[in-house]
Amino acid sequence: MIIRRLLTRTGVAVLAVSVALATAVPAQAAAPTERSDNPPAATFKVGVPKQIGSTADTRYCLTFVAAEKIPMAVMLPCAPKRAGKAQQWIWTAKGELQVALSKSVGGELAKTGACLDTAADLVPTPAEAPVLVLPCRDADGQKWTHDKDTGALVNVANGQALSSMIGKAKQARPTATEPADGSPAQAWRQLPIPNLDILGAIMALVNALLSALGLSLPLPIEKAAASLLELVGGKLPIPAQMQVLPKQMINLVR
Repeated sequence: MIIRRLLTRTGVAVLAVSVALATAVPAQAAAPTERSDNPPAATFKVGVPKQIGSTADTRYCLTFVAAEKIPMAVMLPCAPKRAGKAQQWIWTAKGELQVALSKSVGGELAKTGACLDTAADLVPTPAEAPVLVLPCRDADGQKWTHDKDTGALVNVANGQALSSMIGKAKQARPTATEPADGSPAQAWRQLPIPNLDILGAIMALVNALLSALGLSLPLPIEKAAASLLELVGGKLPIPAQMQVLPKQMINLVR
């Protein structure tokens, strides 16, 4: 299908939902759809797959992508229904954020899964580097403490808070860790998958397409991401499957 080919070509396979849009929806109407649900309590539930967003804008969800072959977490529009399962994360008892479907696709990651990772316990983190997604390894770079009052997720390895960076990159909206400041961009919540009607679902898919077509990291962030991945690769093996894991996850939710 045209949409699947376009999305796959961009490398943002996590949003490559294989549907055909028979209805033309104007691009102006493709803004992220507001959630009908009230924001949930700030407490993170252990072991429950959930989409995750910051209170800066809960229409955007923490999303695992493999853009330019770099496995990382960015903020993209929250997908509805089955497609939204590819954006879900599990808060583990160890304080990890594990990609919910990462153990379900088989291969090298079937035992470990994939987790949000600063890699700050392994290597010096380049300035402006985004947060990576790497095989779960039970290490401080992948462990976070959650402040129930502020919603902040603070990395154990570097002591900094996960920041959604919304507004700092036009389409990619990379995530990073920065000193905790109590801002909405650092206040995280587990979110229910949007309950959209058919038109809302179509608009969300068009929105995902537009985001994918325009996805590009600012050059300093792209260079920092590539540099960080190279440094980490010298410390631990990174399975080639990480580059295709988002596509494999989408195949599960089609």
